[in-house]
Amino acid sequence: MIYSQSSLRRIQFFIFLVSAALLAYEIILIKMLSIQYWYHFAYLIISIALLGFGTSGTFIFLLRKTLKNNVLRIFYLFPLLMVGSIWINVPLSRLIDFNPLMIIWQHVEIVNLAFLVLALFVPFFLGAVCIGMGFVVFPDKIHRIYFSNLVGSGLGTLLVMLTVLHVSPNDIIFIISLIAIAATFPMATNRLRKAVSLTVFIAAVTGYFFFLQNAPLVMTSFKDLSRAEHLQHATTEFQRYGPLGLVTVIDSPAYHYLPDLSLTCLHLLPKQKGLFMDGNAIGAINRYSGSMNDLRFMECRTSSLVYRLVPNPDVLIIGGGGGTEILNAHYCGSKRIFVVEMNNDIISLMRNRYSHFSGGIYNFENCRIVSADGRGYLQGTKETFDVIQLSALETMESTASGVYSLNENYLFTTEALRTSLKRLNPGGVISISRWVRNPPRESIKILATVINALEAENRDASQSIIMIRSWQTATLLMKNGTFRPQEIGAAKEFCGNHGFDLCYYPGITAQETNIVNRLDERYFFIAADKLLSGEKEQFYRQYPFDIRPATDNKPFFSHFFKMGLLKQYVSPGGRGIIPYMDWGYILVWASFFILVVFSMIFILLPLRILRGSSRGTFCVFVYFGSLGLAYIFLEISFLQQFIRYLYDPVFSATVVICSFLVYSGVGSLIGEKVWQSHPGYILVFSLLFIVTIGIVYVGSDLFLLHALSGLSLWLRMLICSILIAPLAIPMGIPFPAGLSRLGQVHEDIVPWAWGINGFFSVIGSSSAVLIAIGFGFKVAIVCALFLYMIAGIAYLFIGLQRIRGGFLHS
Repeated sequence: MIYSQSSLRRIQFFIFLVSAALLAYEIILIKMLSIQYWYHFAYLIISIALLGFGTSGTFIFLLRKTLKNNVLRIFYLFPLLMVGSIWINVPLSRLIDFNPLMIIWQHVEIVNLAFLVLALFVPFFLGAVCIGMGFVVFPDKIHRIYFSNLVGSGLGTLLVMLTVLHVSPNDIIFIISLIAIAATFPMATNRLRKAVSLTVFIAAVTGYFFFLQNAPLVMTSFKDLSRAEHLQHATTEFQRYGPLGLVTVIDSPAYHYLPDLSLTCLHLLPKQKGLFMDGNAIGAINRYSGSMNDLRFMECRTSSLVYRLVPNPDVLIIGGGGGTEILNAHYCGSKRIFVVEMNNDIISLMRNRYSHFSGGIYNFENCRIVSADGRGYLQGTKETFDVIQLSALETMESTASGVYSLNENYLFTTEALRTSLKRLNPGGVISISRWVRNPPRESIKILATVINALEAENRDASQSIIMIRSWQTATLLMKNGTFRPQEIGAAKEFCGNHGFDLCYYPGITAQETNIVNRLDERYFFIAADKLLSGEKEQFYRQYPFDIRPATDNKPFFSHFFKMGLLKQYVSPGGRGIIPYMDWGYILVWASFFILVVFSMIFILLPLRILRGSSRGTFCVFVYFGSLGLAYIFLEISFLQQFIRYLYDPVFSATVVICSFLVYSGVGSLIGEKVWQSHPGYILVFSLLFIVTIGIVYVGSDLFLLHALSGLSLWLRMLICSILIAPLAIPMGIPFPAGLSRLGQVHEDIVPWAWGINGFFSVIGSSSAVLIAIGFGFKVAIVCALFLYMIAGIAYLFIGLQRIRGGFLHS
């Protein structure tokens, strides 16, 4: 079948729309899973999408003759099926009762995860078949088809970014559906098809108002919000979708949240309302009448120690939330209170709807509210402070289960604490509160990170730290200077009055620790002694959890998993170790295993059955496999790293995925123009350029962090996108160049090569996360650059030996 130039433009527009719908769906799934569960699961969604693309290559390879003879039917029918599968996934995600928290306890959860992967996989497979058929129909116009695919994908991510403001995920799914339905109109070659497309369009609009618009996004029953909704007389007073997530306020007479309160406190707590972000508790909104007597309970908190040591300070509070720390600073007589709160929805909520209930704390005269990320503000501000409060506490249940083990936290890295130190006035103090578990994990890790930061600044860490704890939280003070004897005496008196335990102060003895809230051992004293005595490396190795300081290169502060725990788990009677394991890390491995199995079943196994001799295909395998791994390694690494610049995983995913795709599409067009005259030179040049720019980025990370700090979100997003261009444009050349070279040698093997690329892309997403956890993002980037060099070598051998006798001919 011969297609005209007008057919090419029509199919390019069709692929543009389908690609936009697919990538918009991919991005919104990242947000939906972060609401349903605890983590954004970007790596998993990207892997599922790539599994769909890889499977489509195998599908086209196996049925290429039938599909080519019915290509217009495929182009018309599959987008409609894609819309149907997306809508089915809305209720299906509720029926598949996957609970990641129980994946260690109950192995059936691995089966539920497999079902969830299959359900989410179907729309991507259907859409990818449409895109892949474009390559089959126009094998000599691969660069143009690839350009339409990538630019359309970039538009899809941009669509989510522009509509996510106060629009629910279900609303965005509706918009995605309309785009996919619109893609069928250019393919509707007769009146019947046009009528069907119009009918489906009307049905989608009707279904949205009667079904999708008010369909609840169900969270796992173990999430904080799910449990709060079951409290006595609980009512949802406020709920809004915003660019940073779902903000919810719950009212219940049974709701109380003040984790560092002393058990000996005799003062009544005020009425509180629960404040949640994406279903995770981020604090409480306290009723405040304006009377200081209402706030006397603030004296009985571990986080109040800093105000005993630094009277009437200028305070910086990272994370305003419901305003508890603002009230504490106000009660303790702070002169000026600077509050950094990233979420404008929370700021608006506290300044308007809950202003009267909370006593107008967000509108205090001496209180300045800044809408920014904490790390970004510290990086960009010229202000200095007497006290910096970093009391970020998730719920005890969430941290205990390891649900945050994969979360990138750039506030509690060595580099971030060094920056915080530089924002302190002489004698100023940073106060950090974390949970105490038995054995301790994050509270020991923050101690190790603080010591690392002080030593990196050439400070005497042994003289600059005080640490105390209650029955469930530990508060660590890090001073810009050394603690004086009278300050140490005040800390001892404070702990004695409120039933807190001393963990460390300069000159502490073992007998002074672990007295009131007893643990099995004097963990904190032992940890401080080892970390400050030059035995830290030995202590890191011997401690049962990974408590090495978090860094910007490995920002997984809540990751504590060690392989020794897994060995105990698989040993006889090993289930007793389960409470100490981080399910998040286990989930990556479970996802990796499931994706490898599905990739082999859907991509490799069918091809292996139909393929005889492998003569001449090894280099094709290496070339497209290396490209698949390398591309996804770079994309995932940049996505994770750019969270530090953009401060939110959805913003980072939007900018990184959109930029990589659009710029790669531009690179594909450039490659087409140069390909005919200089096929070898353009590929070698692009690969060398990728490696060079990648090395530059690895070395300029710290410079970029400083340069971007303090800029507005939209300006940072624009600059980040531009920064990706020099790397992504040449990344768009090797894949279509390889397909074009392969088409000259053996056209029928093109879908197989696409399938191989898809297989390695699928497993590359999880692999990149595992490499980053173990060795850091920079190592993942270096691996990607090495793979690009391997691909360049493999390309030289493609076509030198003609592929023969290896494939089933239709």
